Amino acid sequence: MSLSASTTRRRAVVTAVAVILVAVAVTVWVGFGRVLLGWPGTIGQILSITVAPIALVLLGTAGLSLSAAIQRGHSIRPALVALVLAVVSGIGFGATVPEITAEGVRSLLAPTGEEWAVEMTIALCNPLGIVYLGTSIATLVFSRLAVRGPRVDTESGHEPGVG
Repeated sequence: MSLSASTTRRRAVVTAVAVILVAVAVTVWVGFGRVLLGWPGTIGQILSITVAPIALVLLGTAGLSLSAAIQRGHSIRPALVALVLAVVSGIGFGATVPEITAEGVRSLLAPTGEEWAVEMTIALCNPLGIVYLGTSIATLVFSRLAVRGPRVDTESGHEPGVG
């Protein structure tokens, strides 16, 4: 069963829009999450001009590449797995990034500023940030490879030559 050109085009556009909207939402969460919680500070400002725009460009470009891959009938599974990992780690990163306030250091997972909770969020923050940027890069790489990749057999849902 072959998909019509208009159905394929619609799927491609919906995928691109969805990926870009998710990229914007996660970027806003990472860059401005502490402001949304009422804890504006220097760490949020630094993230909003460094990490957030980089991740937005990576994931936004990946969304456009995924759209092109869908239009060509190519498999996008690896890129979608990397995208889900990037989104989950980005949400976790945004939740664990501490902010220095007048009352002390705070984060979403340590709103009261208890020392053990702050230490835990700081310990989680750096690895989650690295995973967030790494999987954002992987999403872009996999989506660009998908544009050139093998076509998917529309009847079986598998790539040619695969089970």
